Amino acid sequence: TLEMDDARASVLMQPEAERMVEDIRLLTIEEIGTAAWTKQHQSLEKLNMQAQICVMNQADEFVVEALIDHEKVPILIHDLLVTEAWKEKVLPLVQEELAGAHYVKLYLIMYHESIVLGLLEKAFFTATAVAAGGDLLVELADYCYRRTVFLNNVDPQKIEPEHSNREELKEELLKQTDVDRVEEQKIKIDFGAGIAALTLLRFLAENAQSMPVSVLSRMLNEQDVLQTVIPLMDQPPWKRTRKGKTEKYNDGKWTEVGPDDYHRLTKTEAQVWLLINSLLLDSECRRRYEWTEQRKQTVMRLSKFFNELLIDQLPVLQDLRRMVETLAFQTPPNTTDARSVVIEQLPEIRSRLLKSDWQGIAKVFRDRQMKQTPQELQAEMSDLASMYDMLNIEEFMEDPKCSVCGLPAEKRCSKCKMEWYCSRKCQVSAWKGHKSLCETLCALPARPDDAGGAGAATMASGVTQMTSGITQITNDAPGVKSILPSSRAPKIQ
Repeated sequence: TLEMDDARASVLMQPEAERMVEDIRLLTIEEIGTAAWTKQHQSLEKLNMQAQICVMNQADEFVVEALIDHEKVPILIHDLLVTEAWKEKVLPLVQEELAGAHYVKLYLIMYHESIVLGLLEKAFFTATAVAAGGDLLVELADYCYRRTVFLNNVDPQKIEPEHSNREELKEELLKQTDVDRVEEQKIKIDFGAGIAALTLLRFLAENAQSMPVSVLSRMLNEQDVLQTVIPLMDQPPWKRTRKGKTEKYNDGKWTEVGPDDYHRLTKTEAQVWLLINSLLLDSECRRRYEWTEQRKQTVMRLSKFFNELLIDQLPVLQDLRRMVETLAFQTPPNTTDARSVVIEQLPEIRSRLLKSDWQGIAKVFRDRQMKQTPQELQAEMSDLASMYDMLNIEEFMEDPKCSVCGLPAEKRCSKCKMEWYCSRKCQVSAWKGHKSLCETLCALPARPDDAGGAGAATMASGVTQMTSGITQITNDAPGVKSILPSSRAPKIQ
């Protein structure tokens, strides 16, 4: 449990958060990476952190309320789509040239998707925020569907690849190129986005009554989210075996699960069950879902997962269990309302984005970054350092681990103060991959209150913190929300 007094807990006061929310504007894909985009990115990061603290402390959720009151939920959805398209189409065109000197900027853009998802997760806990999505809910539903398809095809073993020993890991790090480093972070972020998409789908399904009928119909029938989610139960991407031991993905990180905890539901698993429960039992979903024999057979596959341990942990699934069991000898519910007077709504924003001049957008972005002077780069880095210093990232961090082998670490890079190591040997083996970022951080100009270079270390720790993924929201008890920080970075001394 995280315990903080009010002064330390607050990243933003309510009036400041209100002003930041008011200033959120629609940005085009051409503006990604510009000064205006970076400023908005920082604002969203602060709002996301403050929203997280409000939920942790069960305090007034003024950030979420401001997003709803100022009608910014559709803008967040648009921002999510733009970032997704940029990662998909522009990043492959620029990473070869920019992955070294401009790694931080590329990472910030990739991680931006996580920030927006975090805000939407917190907001969509309330039906009001779901309704505020309006016509863009069809875009969000499509986005979540794409992420669910990704989860069905991803190999969890490729997320933080396994190495048999320390020497093999060191050898791999020495061979790793700047592009490899970007790709490694991208798949981790994409995986976290897929897990977050399951949570958003759950909130959409639970609020089916307040969604446009065309959006619900598209989710249930055109996308058939149910038939995409159920296969995840057979081959869960959030579970893997390493060195004979089971690991599960929870709270943004992989953790070893002992025999006694193997059947204990993680937050991710609970979210998936609650999503399936709503898709099959919500009255509006039942009215709109078009049953076929193939769909019936897929749903019946759930029967093998039901047991008393599951029901004890999620008693709400008792009705779902009965429903699935009766499918074997009963006809599925009547679907006469499935297609009645429904005007199909299509994802226009995504379709329009995919028609963009990607080569032209990539050239403008590449030229802008390459023309950035050392002074401009330093100013940008210093601004980021100030933000992470203000966010008090240290409050959310665990004890340091060696960046090479993962063992407890007591030493860190004497120049940038970012990377931690258990020994000189590990530090030397990691230098090739760490050198470019270290030199960039060390070039930061010292602020008057930062003569020791702590700003660089704080910014660095903030960037490392971002690799943890996306914050997960769950219901610990009726009416009570809890939120935990994801996998954490080392403490900054």
